[in-house]
Amino acid sequence: MAKMKACPVCGQKVGIDKLEAHVKKVHPKEKVDIQLDQEEQKEVKEAKRAYKPSARPRGRWIVIIAAFVVVVVILALVLIPRGLGVGDSPPDFTLTDNASRQDWNLDIHLRDAKPILLEFFHPQCSACIGEVQTPTSPLRVLYGDYGASVEFVSIAITLEAEGFTNPPTFDMVNSFISQYPTPWTYLVETSGTAVRTLYQVTATPTFYLIGTDGKIAYKNTGAGDLAGLRSAIISELTP
Repeated sequence: MAKMKACPVCGQKVGIDKLEAHVKKVHPKEKVDIQLDQEEQKEVKEAKRAYKPSARPRGRWIVIIAAFVVVVVILALVLIPRGLGVGDSPPDFTLTDNASRQDWNLDIHLRDAKPILLEFFHPQCSACIGEVQTPTSPLRVLYGDYGASVEFVSIAITLEAEGFTNPPTFDMVNSFISQYPTPWTYLVETSGTAVRTLYQVTATPTFYLIGTDGKIAYKNTGAGDLAGLRSAIISELTP
């Protein structure tokens, strides 16, 4: 504790390290020359050196808010699932095969060590129709070139964001195939949105190419990337 000394103006005893501040605050109009001996001056210097002012209230709030933001960002990175991407393992699922009406399971088909192209679509999606509308449409051309080496699978889903509120039915898919002859596998998610949600489909068509290593080798939302998809297929088929 600092040595006490009487204020030269009012006589109130104050710690010598606070005496100067006391005079300026309590007696601002008084011109006082505070006299301290060498020992007192040394004590004042040591007291000032040891004194570490705490952050001002505003400063403390800034620190608290900054720390809170950092925590929120870290939690977001850890807890919020990131989008599926190239190199990730595709979620397993089972859906009904439109032709056989039997269960079709992804993991079982991956055992064939054959690339699998998944197309998420809706029978009324105009962009999806454009992919298969004629024999020279992109998806039909790709199937003609690589259908023997790559398993093509189209998955009919519901997507409210595009106005397709009614779940696809087997009849809808059969009508689609009849109008646009495509000889590959069609699966139907007749109720719910489990598979669509697993694959984070936000628009149709959405494509995933799963490589022979069981990892996602290509992903694209929307039509028109024939060159990119072809390149990914060639890469998977090249030893």
